[in-house]
Amino acid sequence: MRVLVVDDDLTIREILRIILRGHEVIETTDGESAVRIYMEKRPDIVFMDAVLPRMDGITATKKILEIDPNAKIIGITAFSSKGKEMLKAGALALLEKPISKSKVLELMEMVCKERLSHS
Repeated sequence: MRVLVVDDDLTIREILRIILRGHEVIETTDGESAVRIYMEKRPDIVFMDAVLPRMDGITATKKILEIDPNAKIIGITAFSSKGKEMLKAGALALLEKPISKSKVLELMEMVCKERLSHS
């Protein structure tokens, strides 16, 4: 599975890279490059932080969903208000900080099942 991880926090990207070992992981640090990479690579799942430089994750989520309404985006946030905005923008689920391996895997499975049920 190809996974795009968008977070400006190196530690979060490293944690997700370790949890997602065995998957193809693409990383970036801002919303603007996330949109560009999504168009080029078409990942199966995107983990998108809500608060990012150059373009926030909420705007990037909306732009990706304009490109591909079937994009599977999981928002990452430490702030419940930003989480609500991510869901409103179209994220299918939220991964709250601090991140746990079990939650990452649970959300990936949920998003993949949702994808299959809508195919």
